[in-house]
This record gives sequence, structure tokens and C-alpha cells, in this order.
Amino acid sequence: MKKHILKDYIYHSKIKDHSKVKNFILDEIQKNNNESLKVTDSYFSDSIDRLDWSQSKDSERPWVKFFLPSFTITLNEFLKNSLYCGIQLKEIWYQQYLNNGTHGWHIHGHHYTGVYYLEFPNKSSKTELIFPFNNKFQTINVSEGDIIIFPSHIIHRGLPNQSKRKTIISFNFDIEDDKLGTDKLN
Repeated sequence: MKKHILKDYIYHSKIKDHSKVKNFILDEIQKNNNESLKVTDSYFSDSIDRLDWSQSKDSERPWVKFFLPSFTITLNEFLKNSLYCGIQLKEIWYQQYLNNGTHGWHIHGHHYTGVYYLEFPNKSSKTELIFPFNNKFQTINVSEGDIIIFPSHIIHRGLPNQSKRKTIISFNFDIEDDKLGTDKLN
């Protein structure tokens, strides 16, 4: 079988009003009855100290309602730089890692996924990606307040966290393809 190279992009930006968003969401996480995820097997190891994955489809959570206006601005920038005409947010959730917290290799469902680095002190572990057809690793140089968006089929992981605490917001969305931005093609 012959492989053809098709270039793709990882979108990297900043969230508007990060400091305001950060403080509100971190306060909400402290109030929540948080889940945790601890799994170790022969394939991977997960140690996520706080998350709300089971509520990821609930857009009425206070932190999500507060975050959506700033998040929407960033997603609209993503759309402007593409031929897509809209998105449908499918899931959004937080994950908080304490020292040595980790998330093994995985992929997401839907068209695109992403990470917003809400709380990202020095020595926090970055997201590592491996492209499934050429086995090339890539780590994006991110800092607190950054957001990355990439196709959901890209295999990725959160390496062991070396800071006291790291908090991210993860999300999945589908492209609205009723027009696929055909007006941009003409």
C-alpha cells in the first residue's frame, strides 16, 4: 500500500480573558464533587486526580457557561482560518493532575479535539502527540492560557506532571458540513 502525504495543522492560540476564566474555573473545581481516574495496566497508566468527564455533555455547569463566551471567540478564529462553516461542541470537561499525574496514549471521538492549558506552572507536562501514519512525535511549546486544537485521530498523551498541580480543559467537536464553507472556495 502506498502512502501519500497530506499536510494537516495543529491550531495554537490564546484564550481571551484567561486570568478571569482561570480563577472562576479553579474555584468551581474546588466546589465540585470531583471524579478521579486511576488505571494501571500493561498498555498505559492513567492518574488524573480531578475530572468531570461524566458530565462532559452538560453545558449548564457553571464553569462551562462562564467559559463559553471566551472559548467561542477562539473557536471562531479557528473557523476563520479554515473552510468549515461551523462547529458542534460535543463534550467539554476539566482534568486536574497533581505531581506525577499522567494520562496514557489515547484518541478521541468526533472530528477535532483540543486542550486549554488553564493552570500550567513551570515543570508542567505538555501534551505529546504521535502521528499515526509516520510515527513522528511532536510536543507543542505551550504556556498557561494557550489552547491547541487538532484532529481527533491523532494519538496523544499527557506525560507525568512534574509540577505541584496542572489543570486543563479538554473538548471534542464536530464540523458542521452542510456547506463546508464553499463560499470561501469561489
